[in-house]
Amino acid sequence: MCASRTVSSPRSPSPMVAVVDDDAAARRALGRILRAHDLRVASFSSAEELLQAYSVTRPACLVLDMVLPGMSGPDLLERLRASPGCPPAIFVTGRIDGAQTLRQRGMGQVPCLQKPFEPALLVAAVTRALEQLHPSHA
Repeated sequence: MCASRTVSSPRSPSPMVAVVDDDAAARRALGRILRAHDLRVASFSSAEELLQAYSVTRPACLVLDMVLPGMSGPDLLERLRASPGCPPAIFVTGRIDGAQTLRQRGMGQVPCLQKPFEPALLVAAVTRALEQLHPSHA
């Protein structure tokens, strides 16, 4: 296992959320927020790292930083959408123009949270995404 990748599991089965952020502190914080709401979390420092583990991890939702080294978050989502079964995504970014950038790329419907944001906003966005896939996780 790569040092930058962590997987955690709470006591009961729950959906897996993949967090992709090149900032280690942000990855840890996002993971803590999601685990506190009984979600399993797999954390990755790059899009390429997620792609290597994607078939094993099989996330139900993606939390993607927009700006990553190598492949960007929007590029990663485009690549995953080219195959059937792409999970819903939420973008997080420190950029002021994040939502505008997504609209220009035809991804305006994907939630985009500007850092710093309240943890409840992330939890609400992930919960909505999971409810769309599996209403029983409400």
